[in-house]
Amino acid sequence: MFQQFSLHFYAIIPTFIHCFNEKLSFMNKLSLLLLAGIFLLTPSCDFMKSINPFGKKARETEALRQQQEAFRVADSIRVVNEEKAEAERARQAELARIAEEETRAASGYHVIVGSFLTPAYADAWLQHIKGFGYDARIVDMNGGKWQLVSARSFADLHAAWNALGTIQDNINSEAWVYRQE
Repeated sequence: MFQQFSLHFYAIIPTFIHCFNEKLSFMNKLSLLLLAGIFLLTPSCDFMKSINPFGKKARETEALRQQQEAFRVADSIRVVNEEKAEAERARQAELARIAEEETRAASGYHVIVGSFLTPAYADAWLQHIKGFGYDARIVDMNGGKWQLVSARSFADLHAAWNALGTIQDNINSEAWVYRQE
C-alpha cells in the first residue's frame, strides 16, 4: 500500500506543480496588469504633488509665509509714506518760517553797518559781516538806489537798540538803526 501511495503521490506532484505554476503565472500577470492600470490611470507627478495629503502642512506653512511677507511689504510701504508725509510737513514748516523771517526782515528794524550805491561793494561787505557770524542781509532803500547792509533784523525798536551797542563795538562804530516799512 505504501508503494501505491508513493506512486500515486509522485503522479500528483507534477500536476500540482503545473497547477501551481499556472496559478503563479496568473497571479504575476494579474499583479502586472493591476500595476499597469494604476500607472495609466494615475495623472502626472505634478498633479500628485498638488493633491499630496502628506504635504498639507508644508503648503499651509508656505501660504502663511507668503501672507507674512505681504504684511511686511504693506507695513514698509506705510512707514515710507508716513516718513514722506513727515518730511513734507517739516519742509512746509521750514518754508513758513523762512517766509515769516523774510517778512519780518522786510518790514522791521535793521542795524545797518554799511550803505553802498554799488551793489558789488554791498555784496563784498555783506560777506565780510557774515564772516563775523551775523545773519546779515542787504536791504534796499529809496527804491533800490541805496544798498544797506544789515547785520541783524528785529521786530521791535527796543531789541534793535539793545543790539546796536554790541554791533558798534564789534563791527562798525558808525552802525545805526533803520526802520523799513
